[in-house]
Amino acid sequence: MAKRFALIGLSLVAGMISNVSVAQKANLSGTTNTVTTAVPFLRISPDARSGAMGDVGVAIDPDANAQYWNVGKIPFASKKYGVSATYTPWLKDLVPDIYLAYLSGFAKFGENDNQAISASLRYFSLGEINYTDINANPIGTGKPNEFAFDLGYSRKLSEYLSAGLSFRYINSS
Repeated sequence: MAKRFALIGLSLVAGMISNVSVAQKANLSGTTNTVTTAVPFLRISPDARSGAMGDVGVAIDPDANAQYWNVGKIPFASKKYGVSATYTPWLKDLVPDIYLAYLSGFAKFGENDNQAISASLRYFSLGEINYTDINANPIGTGKPNEFAFDLGYSRKLSEYLSAGLSFRYINSS
């Protein structure tokens, strides 16, 4: 009986391994397999402190950059107001005109400063891009950019619990 279960188990494992290897595409027939995602600049850490610590902005004390990481933690900030401005040259050793600019702020109000409103603006310039047709003939240049504007409201519900709500407008050209 044990041999039978071992044989069935071994057959199942062998079947799973063969399916995994067959599921991988071996030949793309010369086509490019580029992954294009919408507004990828939203995943770039806007503040140097959190970015330097491996994007741990959710786990650090609340500051003006909390609008990006977790709007719900702003009522726990030690200050009543906060503002942050960041300018990050992006890939500056490769291209000189790509950058991310970020401006954010918050204000606490209400009974015992248990509520907060916050806002942020993220602007990502992709620099000057040369446009070409399908035959690689130049057809002009452009300066595409992307930006996001956020508004947030948060409220402290208890000593260790809060809730936040944010709205975001995104534009990409």
